[in-house]
Amino acid sequence: MGRNANTVYKVEIDSTPSTSETYVVVGGITDLEWDNSEEIQENFFLEDDGAGSSDITGGRLNISVSGKRVDGDAGQDYIVGLVGSYGSARKSTVKLTNSQTGDVYTIPCSIEVGRFSGGSTVELEVFECTFHSDGAWTVSA
Repeated sequence: MGRNANTVYKVEIDSTPSTSETYVVVGGITDLEWDNSEEIQENFFLEDDGAGSSDITGGRLNISVSGKRVDGDAGQDYIVGLVGSYGSARKSTVKLTNSQTGDVYTIPCSIEVGRFSGGSTVELEVFECTFHSDGAWTVSA
């Protein structure tokens, strides 16, 4: 049994989704969280004498990242530049590469821009965003 440090992922975002693929690293990240959100259909059929059953009918990944704001970082600047835009302008693709296994998660997504400025006078500015999967994703080794 082992424990893994959460330092294995490189985060890249397609900064030109409406033209061609241009992946740039999102720098300044200190935290990355995977949230597997699933839809569950619960059923109670008469023939089962009241015993319940369930089916997973859908799901999505939400990848939340946070860290420190780095002005001039191509990935962060692209994401922060989305503030005030909505709909299709917020759609892109994020890639997460595991440096230990080589697995690459390619996830079409909508980008929720969280905090990108502010904080204490003795702290660096913050950066937070969430990539909400938008359709099926792929995993390749």
